Amino acid sequence: MTTSLSQASLFQYGFLALPLAFAGVPLYIHAPDFYTRDLGLSLGLIGAILLFIRLFDAVQDPIIGYLSDKYPRQRHNIIMVGITLLMVGISGIFHGNHSPIPLSVWFTLSMIVATTGFSILAINLTMIGGLWSNDKNERTRISSWREAFSLVGLLIASIIPTLFSYDYLVVTFIALIGVAYYLFANFLKDNPVQNNKKNATISFSFLKILFGQDRLFFTICFITHIAAAIPAVMVLFFINDYLQAESLQGLFLLLYFLSGALFMPFWTWGAARFGKYQTWIGAMVLSVITFCFAYTLQSGDIVTYGIICMLSGIALGGDLSLPPSILADRISRKKQEYQATQYYAALAFLPKIAVAIASGGTFLILNHYGFTVGAEKSEYTQKVMIVMYALVPCFIKLIAVVLLWRLDDFKGEKDEKINERINAHERSRIS
Repeated sequence: MTTSLSQASLFQYGFLALPLAFAGVPLYIHAPDFYTRDLGLSLGLIGAILLFIRLFDAVQDPIIGYLSDKYPRQRHNIIMVGITLLMVGISGIFHGNHSPIPLSVWFTLSMIVATTGFSILAINLTMIGGLWSNDKNERTRISSWREAFSLVGLLIASIIPTLFSYDYLVVTFIALIGVAYYLFANFLKDNPVQNNKKNATISFSFLKILFGQDRLFFTICFITHIAAAIPAVMVLFFINDYLQAESLQGLFLLLYFLSGALFMPFWTWGAARFGKYQTWIGAMVLSVITFCFAYTLQSGDIVTYGIICMLSGIALGGDLSLPPSILADRISRKKQEYQATQYYAALAFLPKIAVAIASGGTFLILNHYGFTVGAEKSEYTQKVMIVMYALVPCFIKLIAVVLLWRLDDFKGEKDEKINERINAHERSRIS
């Protein structure tokens, strides 16, 4: 019989995801807008810098995973390094350049420091959650708690800049990461996680993991990240320059992240009832339907866009919570716990490449078609924006749905759940 994990332990573990996700908003959403709109860097230059940073960040993920697996007893110190780098990087980005270094170089260096710290924390936090329990349903519960805190962090970080200056964003982040570290340190004392088998040889096996037996699973994850990254990097520009609703950007982000957090238990229930793969397909289909409606938006369609934010936020919860839980099951089945951090480094690598392609490519395409922040847009430029924001992600997500449908584990899980329901029906009929 499996013992259910306590809510206190889940809180101590999951709370670290709140400041981590909080930091992701200024890094990937507010920083580009701040440096273009307030500091005057061109959109094309920002796109090129972000492309370089995301590629650099992606390349270092397997190295972080390898070192974390090789020195599991130093996990606490590794996490401390990640926290320090993230605090220094975030502070550097939003406190501005007070040196003779060119603004573009300052932005690049600060982003590299911050994203390195972000990656160290994200990879290790997800790995620890994956190895915490041997129960499949508890793994989904752990993932849901973590991702619910992530969405709350995203929500807080999205609201603060609309009410206060970016200085408050930095101060709030430092306070949250301090509380999170205290809670997480207590969690590690009570729940030591050792992923290194005795006498196991730790090798740099990132490529073997990424292109091995799980390559189709990782391909599906990568495609879903591409589909999510395109509207994510465009969202502030879309709200401000397409909908002409700059004053409501905080409300829209509130609806998006709050809906995702509130409906996270729904995906936990769905995974237990229908299976993780089938539930993940449900989340993808909901996302596709939602963004098909987004294509019909016109300037000033505030209420409709609010509904779209809510539905896409709900779908986001499935995309966030289910893949890490599925990966934990696959690692456990193959008894590869001793290199689990490298598996999660591979999982973390994929959104980095996806965001690099989405941010660099999207910004460069918009720049090519004459998009200028705050300037009046032609009808053609507006059409390019709505196609990029809504239709392109739909087509990409549909590819992921088809591939997931063909995955062997999806077919096996579907048959297993059908048999479970038949057996349950027979037992109830007999009783």
